[in-house]
Amino acid sequence: MYNFILKRRPLSFNNSKGSAKTQYGNDLRSAFSTQNPAAIKLNNNLYALIYYFYNEYIKIDTDNLSKPIWDHLNGLAYNDDEQIKIRTAGSFDLTQQDIDLLNFTGLSGSVVTDLLDAFDNEDHIVYIEMGKYNDTMFRFNIE
Repeated sequence: MYNFILKRRPLSFNNSKGSAKTQYGNDLRSAFSTQNPAAIKLNNNLYALIYYFYNEYIKIDTDNLSKPIWDHLNGLAYNDDEQIKIRTAGSFDLTQQDIDLLNFTGLSGSVVTDLLDAFDNEDHIVYIEMGKYNDTMFRFNIE
């Protein structure tokens, strides 16, 4: 599994053009490489997870924020985004929702520390995770 944090406003698929798209891709790839220095491309089927945390609201839907991320990581974190078999994206308003409800089980202490620090000091935080897919990840009625 690879995970990392991007401390910046996410780019929507609908707004991913020109130099903004290039800079966003550079920021994503740099954050991935910095936080996963020994990473090799994953070559199996994958799950993909994105959580967008914010203190300053911007109108962006979760599906549109996830597409540019997976496009920019294609060829760096994995061989082809066709490998992604299940994708989850969510947004979390830090001004309205209680972070004590978040379950950090399974994350390294450094990732949790980085997230908690970012919650206090950043307006936009994107948590990105990908790993080996398995069939039990397909669930119905997850309420």
